[in-house]
Amino acid sequence: MDDTPFQPADDLDILNDLLGRARYFILGLIGFIDTALERLGDTPLDARAAGYLMRRALLPAEAALRRAILLIATKLPPPAPARAPSKAARQPAAAAKGKPAAPRAPLFRMSEPQPRPTHYRKTDYLSEDLMPRITLLTESVLRARTAPARPPPAPQDPAAAFHRRFQALRAAYDDPAPYARRWLRRRARSAADAARALAPVKIPGVSRSLGENTISLLKELTQAARARALPNTS
Repeated sequence: MDDTPFQPADDLDILNDLLGRARYFILGLIGFIDTALERLGDTPLDARAAGYLMRRALLPAEAALRRAILLIATKLPPPAPARAPSKAARQPAAAAKGKPAAPRAPLFRMSEPQPRPTHYRKTDYLSEDLMPRITLLTESVLRARTAPARPPPAPQDPAAAFHRRFQALRAAYDDPAPYARRWLRRRARSAADAARALAPVKIPGVSRSLGENTISLLKELTQAARARALPNTS
């Protein structure tokens, strides 16, 4: 028996048309990035060029693909209930001796930045942890050793980060179904966590330079994904 959610023919046609336009749009941005990288030749991608390609193509392509995957998920049957893992599955597999683990392929990110929660304490007084503390400069304090400074974080390579995200985008574009199924399982576990797939306000990568048609498509994808896929957590 097919458990795929029933949708009227007209509704499916509208959905398929939207997904088709999204695929064409993403493919065009992938081609844009490929052309830019080919023109560089042996010249390494610097931070400035990586930032431009990120803003101009990668961020809008990621936003469109993320919404398309959510819409693809609505066409799939619901996930089967999770089964308890067997004893063999719970035991860690022994790594093969002498064979280093192959590097994992980068995964396409199915979440977008969320606003930070603000916590306000509705009190007329300060709690003890917020009270100012006074340290007396006693002999023991003056002789105490200071804690060693933490090493500075390693600088991030913008070009390497761009290549990883572009590789993940291309892989998810070629085979979006596993990401759609994984998101369905995520929604079954936690509706609030699944809702983090989309930013609540601004679509990542949207700017006036994209043009009205592109912005309109991204807004249409966002509206459809919210209405069809995202759970109502209000």
